[in-house]
Amino acid sequence: MNGKRIRLARIIAFLLGLSAVGWTQVIENPAKPMAANAGRIVTLKEELRIEDTGKGYFFKNPGPIRVSPRGDIFFRDGPEQALQFDAEGRFVRNLFKKGQGPGELSTVIDTWASLGRLYLIGYPPKILVYDLEGNLVQELPLRSGLVGGRFVLADSANLLVYGSGRPDPSGGTGFIDIPWDIIAIEPDDSSQKTIGSFPIPSYIKVEQGGAISGTSWNQLQVVTLDGNSMFVNSSSEYLIGNFVRDKNAVVLRFRRPYIRIKNAGGGVSSSRGSKPSISEFLPDIYALHIVDGQLWVQTSTVTEEKGILFDVFDTKGRYIDNFYIQSMMNNEDGEPARIRMAIVGGFAYFKEETSDGLIVIRKCRLVGL
Repeated sequence: MNGKRIRLARIIAFLLGLSAVGWTQVIENPAKPMAANAGRIVTLKEELRIEDTGKGYFFKNPGPIRVSPRGDIFFRDGPEQALQFDAEGRFVRNLFKKGQGPGELSTVIDTWASLGRLYLIGYPPKILVYDLEGNLVQELPLRSGLVGGRFVLADSANLLVYGSGRPDPSGGTGFIDIPWDIIAIEPDDSSQKTIGSFPIPSYIKVEQGGAISGTSWNQLQVVTLDGNSMFVNSSSEYLIGNFVRDKNAVVLRFRRPYIRIKNAGGGVSSSRGSKPSISEFLPDIYALHIVDGQLWVQTSTVTEEKGILFDVFDTKGRYIDNFYIQSMMNNEDGEPARIRMAIVGGFAYFKEETSDGLIVIRKCRLVGL
């Protein structure tokens, strides 16, 4: 009888394990990748710098940098700038126009650059499409339920955005799962369809009068190969899913053993008990990148000797390589900083604050890949 109970317990545990991963295959990679030269150091050689001239724009806090196939550099900077530069770093225009009318926004949230087109998303909820000469080509309204929509991909064949849903205040203060949705938009008729949804635990506080404030320790990260196969991370731990649009499902998940990075001040309660304790660890994955048909995972690991640790996986979730990119900046504690960057055509694009407090955009060649 005891043997039967043990076997039953094992079966139940197995089924629960399957349920937890959505009944998809989980690839457990080894700690070390396949490449013989894994662990090498890649250096950055500056080839272009965009400085704040004060003529037509003023750098405040540049957002994600987008690079078009012909080399246009495009990004939001604060709520009222969508700055376009040519491949030589020369300022072209600010595409943002403030207002509520056609071609106007009160706030720009994200940008995208593709072959022949530039895209803005913002409030009022809509997407504006421009040609590279700054002419408005199309305006697409969005559902108002999407909070802080950002681009996954925008081109002539695909228009994909993602963002969080709005929490329901009726549940009161506490932890809830907020869905982060990937939405496909049809350029012809503006119809929208949620193609994937990923719940993320968040702490919600309902204030007097119904106002809502929230705290999350991670958010959805999405990159795509082709508009159909996407790689997503919705966990603070090292776990990546391959979501396939035409199957409407995560077809596999993969990970590798990872030593988590302590969060400075993590594990302590916030003041006055108004929020839950700060997470003990940083999210394992800092950013996802698609580079030459492979997935580059930018981790939270940064060392003074080597730099920022990147892992490389193939499209089947196999851990094939890793390397360090030397960090060219230090944080407030004088340690090598984590850098939000775009990686395109063998170059890394990122913002940097100089010692005298000025913000610059740098384009650096990756040397030693």
